[in-house]
Amino acid sequence: MRRLVAGFVLAIAATAIAVPASAVQHGCFEEYRDGRTISVYCSDHGRPSSFQVVAHCRTSLTAWDEYGSIGRTNRKASEAVCPSGILGSSWVDGYHINWL
Repeated sequence: MRRLVAGFVLAIAATAIAVPASAVQHGCFEEYRDGRTISVYCSDHGRPSSFQVVAHCRTSLTAWDEYGSIGRTNRKASEAVCPSGILGSSWVDGYHINWL
């Protein structure tokens, strides 16, 4: 039983410190903070002037998407936060951009 619990704790710790996967977006630059927050800044490459980052959030038991704030190309970053809750600590496991 102790080995089972120790293995479970080790598995959670290993996934919690894993480096988030990044979805490379041409002209966009991401910054990960505290493992739960992503901020994306995009420059204008003939795209719409507004965008929104969508963070792919995970816990050890589930996955979901969190929509971020509205960003403006060349002016304002879009930021999304993966909230922690009943199911434990969460982290950003990637992202994509919605162009508005």
